[in-house]
Amino acid sequence: MKNPLGKEDILLCQAEGYSPFAGFYNNTSQIDRIAFPGFFTGEGDASSTVVSRVIGEDNLVRELRKGDAVTAVDGTPVTSGKQYAQLVQGYNPDQTVIFTFRRLNREFSLAIRLNTLYAPLFYSLVADRLNAGNKTSIAVIPSANTAAQNSNLNVSGLIENDKSLISSSYEKMLLDEFRPFAGFSVIDRDMLENIMKEVTFQKSGFVDDQTIVKIGKMTGATHLMFVTLSRYDDSTAYVERLVEVESTKVLYSNNYKIMKPKVVKKKVYEEEGEGRRRDKKDDKPVIIINNINNNGGFNNTTINNK
Repeated sequence: MKNPLGKEDILLCQAEGYSPFAGFYNNTSQIDRIAFPGFFTGEGDASSTVVSRVIGEDNLVRELRKGDAVTAVDGTPVTSGKQYAQLVQGYNPDQTVIFTFRRLNREFSLAIRLNTLYAPLFYSLVADRLNAGNKTSIAVIPSANTAAQNSNLNVSGLIENDKSLISSSYEKMLLDEFRPFAGFSVIDRDMLENIMKEVTFQKSGFVDDQTIVKIGKMTGATHLMFVTLSRYDDSTAYVERLVEVESTKVLYSNNYKIMKPKVVKKKVYEEEGEGRRRDKKDDKPVIIINNINNNGGFNNTTINNK
C-alpha cells in the first residue's frame, strides 16, 4: 500500500476483533463497541506506550512483537497511554489507520484495518483508568446464598464453595485481561479471607460506606468488586457491583441469570405389529435414533436412559 505520509510503501494488515471476558459476559447488553487495532498496549520505559499483546494469527502477529513502542497514529505522535487510547477511539471499526512503531533503533509503519473490541462496560471503566496512568488494585468480595428447595443440599458447604468459586474465577478473569497494563493488581485472596471474617454483609451481599473505606485501607485496594451468587431451583443469578473506595461510589452494576437446562422426558413406545405402537406405562427418558435401512427407509432404534 502507498504510504500517504510520504514514506516507503507499507504493509496492509487486518486486525482481529476481540471480546474481553467473553465467558463471563455473554448474557449482558452492557457492551461498548470500540475501534480495535488488533493489539493491546501497556506502559514501557520512559513512559512510552508499547505493544503488550497481539490478538489473532494473521499477518499482524508476524509483524509485531511484544515491546514494540507505538510512536504515532496517522502521523500524530503518541505522548501517553491515555492520549493513544483517545486517538484510536476517535476512529470507527473498518477504517484503515497507519500506526508507526519503533523496535530498538528501527522505525516502521503498518496500515491496519481496524476491527471491533466488544468491551463490557466494566472492562472499559478499568481500562480507561489504567490508560490514564492511574494505579488500580481490585479486591473481589464474594457472597452467596441459595433458595433451592432440595433437602439433600449441604447449604453451608455449597455457599462456601460458591464463594471460593467467585474469588478464583474473577481473580483469574481480571488478571488475564489487565495483567499487561502497568499499575494493575488484584488483592490476594488469603488476605481478604481473614479481613472478611470481621465484615457484616447486608442481605444483598453489599456493605455500608464505612466498611468499604475500612476494607480499602486494610488491603490497599482502590476498588472493590462485590459479586453475589444466588442459586434457585431453575437458575443461578449473579449480581456485580464495582465500587470506588475513595468516594464509595458505585461505578458499575450488573445482574444476569443463567437458566438450568430442562430435562424433557419422552414416552417409551413398544412395537405392536406393523405400523402400530402402544405406550408403555413407564415414562423413562429415551433417545430415538433413526437408521437408514437398505431399502432407503428408516428403522427406529430406541435407547433407554436409566
